[in-house]
Amino acid sequence: MTDIPALRPLQEMPPIRTAADLCLRWRALMGPLGFSQPRLWLTLIQRDDMMSRQLIQIEEIPRWADAEICQPLMEMCQHIFGRNGAAGSVAFLLTRPGRHPMDEADRSWARGLVSAARHLGISIWPVHFANDVELRVFAPDDLVTCHIRD
Repeated sequence: MTDIPALRPLQEMPPIRTAADLCLRWRALMGPLGFSQPRLWLTLIQRDDMMSRQLIQIEEIPRWADAEICQPLMEMCQHIFGRNGAAGSVAFLLTRPGRHPMDEADRSWARGLVSAARHLGISIWPVHFANDVELRVFAPDDLVTCHIRD
């Protein structure tokens, strides 16, 4: 038995109302996990809680990110999808090859996306992460930056 949800025609897919719903949808879209290179995926969750037909994949992304790197992407989202959830909310999935768990470079992407979205007033869903063995949401603790004092 597989843990991959069935990917049915878009109009037959259930609405996305929670981060868990979104996680299941990303899992269905990704199929068997295994990635050849890092990518950032994005789509719109429309105001009726349905996922848009558009699934955008961005290749050749840097290993680390911050709000400055994510700003142009968010400006594009603002242009396409509108501000303050006018058309819905943007959903992101960061994927990369390998079996090692989520690390600080992965977290830098989630923090950068959240920060840039907040700065521009873009409504986004919790950012998700996948490698070759797991697909999960970035938890609130993953978004906290730790500063160590000397």
